[in-house]
Amino acid sequence: MPFDEEKLAHAIPLSNSETPDEPCSGLTYRDYLEAIRRFILGHWEEFLTALSKQGFTPNGGVTGIDIISEKHGSDYHPARIRVHADSAVPSFVVNVAITDRGKSRLTQDFRLLQFLRVRHGKDFVPRAYFLGDAPLSGPLSECGEIMMFFGEWLEDYHEFHLSRDGRNGSPATLLWDMKCGHIFLSESEAAEVYRQAAFILTYYYDTHTFSEIFPWHHASGDFVVSKSGNLTSLKLITVRQYASRVVFVEEAPENVIEALLVFFANLTVRMRLDRYDGVGEIAWAGEHCVEATLRGFLNALQTKIEEETCDPVLVHDFIRIARSLSPTELVQIFQPAIEAYNEDAPDVAVVMENLADHIFLVFQALQKLPPSLEFGCEARYRTLPRSAV
Repeated sequence: MPFDEEKLAHAIPLSNSETPDEPCSGLTYRDYLEAIRRFILGHWEEFLTALSKQGFTPNGGVTGIDIISEKHGSDYHPARIRVHADSAVPSFVVNVAITDRGKSRLTQDFRLLQFLRVRHGKDFVPRAYFLGDAPLSGPLSECGEIMMFFGEWLEDYHEFHLSRDGRNGSPATLLWDMKCGHIFLSESEAAEVYRQAAFILTYYYDTHTFSEIFPWHHASGDFVVSKSGNLTSLKLITVRQYASRVVFVEEAPENVIEALLVFFANLTVRMRLDRYDGVGEIAWAGEHCVEATLRGFLNALQTKIEEETCDPVLVHDFIRIARSLSPTELVQIFQPAIEAYNEDAPDVAVVMENLADHIFLVFQALQKLPPSLEFGCEARYRTLPRSAV
């Protein structure tokens, strides 16, 4: 929709409930769009470099730029940047942060996106090209600057969320395809989405330092899907933090196994959480999510072995030990993952309601693993210490 004068004068939403002490709560769409324009013009050489890195070197120059307000979140207000250059019209994204919390997260997100792309062989996150700020003008000039970074727009990638399937009312995965229309994925297609999400998060998990991407949430639209026929591709669009979430009192060789078990336990739970249609009540994905998550987790570990970023003995022993755990012992593995949740978070009630059944599904999925997945290595970690189970 094109902006008219009335829409340009509307204030953009900065949070779910604006309060009087938010100094920049009067930011209008005109202020927002003008700030993005100044940001691009102020980084023109970096902008042209970003164009060339994505394969566009316009002989006739850039003839126009469209700035499109796409959506608003609690931290970011992303805009799509559509560049008219010769016969091509490539798109980019400008992620905009206005609040202090948003600015802090935006800076960290930018640096982590660059770090992960440099460090790893596969690219599951978008390119982040340059970071900067733009001062606000007019009455808002005293509010300081808004921060933004210019990055890769993932063309034909769309959000997905659990939604109530009109045919039977059960939760099903709805792909928000803005071009072809929203479509419900089949159970096997949804399982592939969960498999790839688990693969990406495990691929970026560091088995040496225990660093992982966290927090993430399906309700936030952190993952996006591209679907063409039978082919599905997933990307992760944001990295809020990359650090270890486990702390060990003493160093011990078994720590690597315990940390991986806790990571896996948390992964299986978080993968099932969403909000209906992205903004509704907490939703819980179906049972097909569990085996898909396990497959993605193991696929990623295999890939890391091939890239020599993960010890095959660790994976061999992890599978052997995980398969040996009883349901009762698995409960103790899941406990630290669950205790890390904020007790006031709306997810907690749904997790606790479904946790017992979920752990038993994980137990069953682990029992189905063939011994051939143990990579034929000699065991290094015979058992876990009792503190770990």
